[in-house]
Amino acid sequence: MKLLSRLAVLAAVVSVFATYANAQWQCLYVTIDDNPNGTGDRTVGSAVIKEDMFVALCMRPGTRCYLIPYVDADSLLGRTYTYGYAVSGIYQIWTDGGFDQVTMTDAFALKGTPDSLIYVASNDAEHNVLVFKYTNDTVTVVDPFPRQATGTNSIFGIDVDGDGYVYVCNDSTTGQTADLKVYAPIDTWTPAGHADAPVQTIDLPDGVYKGIAVNQNGTAVYISDYGNRRVVRYTGSRTGGYALDAGFSWTIGPQDTVSGVPTKRAGPIGLAHLASKNILAVAVDSLLKPTTTGYGFGRIYLLNGNTGEPISTDTSVAMIDQAAWNLWVTGSYTSAGAGTASGYAATMDVDWDENENLYSQSMYGWTVEKWKFNGTLPDFTTGVEELGGELPSGYTLSQNYPNPFNPTTTIEFSIPQSGFVSLRVFDLLGREVATLADEVKAAGNYRATFDARNLPSGTYFYSLKTDGYSSVKSMILVK
Repeated sequence: MKLLSRLAVLAAVVSVFATYANAQWQCLYVTIDDNPNGTGDRTVGSAVIKEDMFVALCMRPGTRCYLIPYVDADSLLGRTYTYGYAVSGIYQIWTDGGFDQVTMTDAFALKGTPDSLIYVASNDAEHNVLVFKYTNDTVTVVDPFPRQATGTNSIFGIDVDGDGYVYVCNDSTTGQTADLKVYAPIDTWTPAGHADAPVQTIDLPDGVYKGIAVNQNGTAVYISDYGNRRVVRYTGSRTGGYALDAGFSWTIGPQDTVSGVPTKRAGPIGLAHLASKNILAVAVDSLLKPTTTGYGFGRIYLLNGNTGEPISTDTSVAMIDQAAWNLWVTGSYTSAGAGTASGYAATMDVDWDENENLYSQSMYGWTVEKWKFNGTLPDFTTGVEELGGELPSGYTLSQNYPNPFNPTTTIEFSIPQSGFVSLRVFDLLGREVATLADEVKAAGNYRATFDARNLPSGTYFYSLKTDGYSSVKSMILVK
């Protein structure tokens, strides 16, 4: 009977894909609720470790809060264990194996890393960042038992950069200053006390903030300003501090409202940055439980990580309309279907895997979803091209050309030996507006292209820093 059931589901999946083969974004699977593969309760996010391996976060305030791991997931398989279905009083316990124990409480966001670590923004009494590890098909706490108390304020968004620094944001920032905190990697956390000072903070304007995403080197931090229905970007560094990036702008349009429910406005919630293409995914929905009509809204927007503009003028590329997909597959906004539609669009969070697949979930459908783009995503990283020729005898940073320019210009530089290279662009106030190179390069001659189409006219500076050499030059953008 089970084999026949799976064959029936697979046949339905084939039928769906035959019908919607031309769709730009396709939902490859949802973890069917409730058995054999559902999460078991309201699902507010998932932390991706690698393709088809993730941990779902289930949370109902004041009632339950726990993690459910999946491996080799699809619509019917992958869940490694369950706490049951809608069982009250289930809470994930962080413990060092002794007397230090924390009950994971009212957590809305989590982050996974390729080394199978799971970081959770918990709203226990100390508002801890709790660190677990997905090992041997279960979620556990491992030596050196890291956790970090963040203070007395509620926290929501969390992310980890490529160097292991942890970013966590207060939910409401009214009357506060250190709203976003950056902590050093967990292997430096003090074992006793669990109250290290952050290495950097950002003071956000009073408001309500939800998701955080950060690029690999921590030079760009994206924050979803739910109260003002926009996403903002701060640029800078973990050592020098951060400033609001005026060159990045994205605000929800008038079309982003929950139909028939005027008091339940949609807003940006979860964020995820795709480093390979410099694309920011933004989950947009209402934090309030929709009515049946309200499930007709639920979207993910894809933005240029440099500017905040949609990645394409074609909305079928730049947006995933989950509610519309549910309607296409099932004929309803409130029905799951064929292993490829959650129903009940309620999109709280997003995450990418290493193969550029996007994961989301339905909070009220109790499922995790995997989405794939039918084609090649545009690339908004600024590449650096090696020019070849004889190896240089010294360091050089050439004047950009053309100069003045509009909107692109070329910058060439040479390094006589292998080393770490940083090539960045700043405005007159010293705010970083672009990172053109931030990696180890072999000795050679290089050329970078700077695209300033979304920046205002004016004078900018570009800086080359390597091991033992630095140089700064100016350039003029005229529009």
